[in-house]
Amino acid sequence: MLSTLLVGLLALTPDGSTPEPSPASTDAPAAGKAGQAGPPAVRDAIEFRWRDHPQVRAGSLFRVDFQAKFQWDARRPGDDPPDFQTFEVHRARVGIEGEIFGHIQFSLERELTERETNEDATRRKPAWKDVYLEVNYTDAAQVRVGKFKIPFGLDQTTGISNLDFVYRSLGSSYLAPARDVGVMVHGRFFDRGLNYWGGVFRQDGENARSSKIEGAIEGVPVRKIEGADETVAVRVTGTPFRALKSAGLDKAEVGGAVTVSSLSDASALPNGLRGRSVMSQYEFFEPVFVKGQRRRYEVDVDWFAGPVGARAEYTQANDTREGQGLADQELPAARARAWYVSGSWIVTGEDKERPVVPKRALGAVEIAGRYERLWFDSTGGQEPALRNPRAELILPSGERVLTVGVNWYITRWVKLQMQMMREQPQDPDRAPVAGGAAFWSPVFRFQVGI
Repeated sequence: MLSTLLVGLLALTPDGSTPEPSPASTDAPAAGKAGQAGPPAVRDAIEFRWRDHPQVRAGSLFRVDFQAKFQWDARRPGDDPPDFQTFEVHRARVGIEGEIFGHIQFSLERELTERETNEDATRRKPAWKDVYLEVNYTDAAQVRVGKFKIPFGLDQTTGISNLDFVYRSLGSSYLAPARDVGVMVHGRFFDRGLNYWGGVFRQDGENARSSKIEGAIEGVPVRKIEGADETVAVRVTGTPFRALKSAGLDKAEVGGAVTVSSLSDASALPNGLRGRSVMSQYEFFEPVFVKGQRRRYEVDVDWFAGPVGARAEYTQANDTREGQGLADQELPAARARAWYVSGSWIVTGEDKERPVVPKRALGAVEIAGRYERLWFDSTGGQEPALRNPRAELILPSGERVLTVGVNWYITRWVKLQMQMMREQPQDPDRAPVAGGAAFWSPVFRFQVGI
């Protein structure tokens, strides 16, 4: 089945379009006179198309797009973790999205692989990804209800198939919320020159829920996944430099976001944020006890001009620690910060867009690099810095990562990525390599996304 799909994808023209049928081979009924719509039976006839995705539509009545994402990885972590799978199907996701009567949009997306739904044998992530309904009668205000990504972070809100790197940045993976159930209003003004999103969610996203051992049943550890409670999120982006087209800044988009979540202490175990290495998932910062409120702040910039693109993002999360010290006094807030700077250049000359559309028979080739940092500490404290989850002054810990690589866009839907990552832990005593030495990890990814 996969080989048949790949043959079909590779047979498409380099720009990702399908050959138009000749007039002699077109079976559709003839339209009315020029400038006039055909009769209803013609306008609303069910037809199959392939644009960005395989699509079935009936004029203005409905449209359904069929989507699938497949990712196969070959990787070798430089910190040599035990029982590591060198080869794996990292993602196999299917879904549909569409529109009814031109104003009601929907999306259903489900993960099929065990690797994507399980980080380990005792922790299970939800298999359902996007499951939402959206009402759209005006560009100024559209309402979405269901499960979808909380509007926070440039890297996190970019689709995984359209990223320049195999893995998201550490800040995006551990500080940005990701998906949750909620309701959101979003819209745009000035021909997308100003965009906004604002919503209320049941919790603060799947990324913030850490796995905690709550006991054992018949000798098997039982883990409880927790995060913060009700969350309010707001994100705004815009293109403030449109007038500077001669300087190449007209397409630069600047954004920012804030989330506020309530934190309870329902668990007897630490419930703060955590930090892990990129590939082996070694935990270099374990959660601490938090209670009260979680606030996240984020700013970003996304710029491209012709075949060149660049991105940068800064994220900070502060967790209050009410009643977590001796005699139930409040401790200084736990703090997590992250930033990255990345750049890419399509050496074959195509425009930098998402997805990249190859213009040559051999596809498009891109080189990309990113430097990032994620670290944890507290906002103050008079006592000596400790690793204890109730320490007044939290001993800092984090990691710096350099990623360099090449992306080959064979067609609009098929991509190969070859990258190297250099990870440098901050705390030698919380590092996967003796002495906290830096280590390199190669990864190869084959991706099909339709």
